[in-house]
Amino acid sequence: MKKFFSIKKIITIAVILLIAIGVTIKVRSDGNKAQTFDIKTESTVSPTRQNIKEEITLTGSIDATSKANLQFQTSGQLAWVGVKVGDKVKKYQAIASLNKEILKKQLQSDFNNYKTAASNFYDKADEYKDSVLTTEVRRILERNQNTLDNSVINYELQDLAIKYSTLISPITGVVVDIEQPNSGVNVTPSSASFVIIDPNSIYFRSKIDQEDVPKIKVGDKTTIKLDSFPEKTFESEIEYIAFTPITGESNTIYELRFKFPKENDNLQYRLGMDGDAVISLKEVENALTVPVESLHQENGQIYVFVKENDNTNMSKKYIKTGIETDTFVEILEGLSENDQIVITK
Repeated sequence: MKKFFSIKKIITIAVILLIAIGVTIKVRSDGNKAQTFDIKTESTVSPTRQNIKEEITLTGSIDATSKANLQFQTSGQLAWVGVKVGDKVKKYQAIASLNKEILKKQLQSDFNNYKTAASNFYDKADEYKDSVLTTEVRRILERNQNTLDNSVINYELQDLAIKYSTLISPITGVVVDIEQPNSGVNVTPSSASFVIIDPNSIYFRSKIDQEDVPKIKVGDKTTIKLDSFPEKTFESEIEYIAFTPITGESNTIYELRFKFPKENDNLQYRLGMDGDAVISLKEVENALTVPVESLHQENGQIYVFVKENDNTNMSKKYIKTGIETDTFVEILEGLSENDQIVITK
């Protein structure tokens, strides 16, 4: 009797194992159909045809290429200031000057020193003109020549100091900052600066991450929208991509410059105005698309869940995607317009 029950037990265990193996084989062979559609938490949508654009949106602000920060090269008394903040100036216009009386006196002194050095030079030349050119005589004449040369240099430097005592604007633009607007005070080169910016040299400046740099090139069409003018858009394009990254940033990012309207005589567009630049990378018309939230990823492959005809089950479908926006993604392979794509509510 014990032997009978033992054989019966063995047969029962074997049957259970066979059933388990069969179920496992069934699950593995039907792995893509192992999930059930839940109407309470999931909904469906069909792929749609539409025009889709691949874009990069970057924040930035207005800057200018033509700027001048003017400073005196020497210290002195500020004799006059011919401009104030907000004034428009022309190229080569004088805007401020130091007191030149002391400089002129120094120039006269340097000229007298030159005449004295020249007289001594000729006296020495006459004294040694018939002498044998020994090493000692050569050194005397060289020192004499150096003294004369230095006196000429000092005179020329002082003459330049007088010329540079008047600040001349190298550009046409607007005065945006004057560090010392009052005349009659003593200033140094670092305490009296004048900043001039050409408002017609403005451009839109932004930054881009290193991962996106290979996607763009100079000339790519761009749409710019400023926060100060929400109702307007500006058609532009990339005109400069930096070769070296911006220093001081935590990530590796590069400067971008976009063309901007140059007609700015009324100063409508000002430095520092913030906005967005939308770079158009690629556009596909009549593309088959699905919502981004329907996508899943597994082992580097992208898939979606498709509802089966029985309305109760759903299966995985691996797909190949193209352009992706914030809301939709282009489907290149794997789906048709008749498929019911599952989205979690």
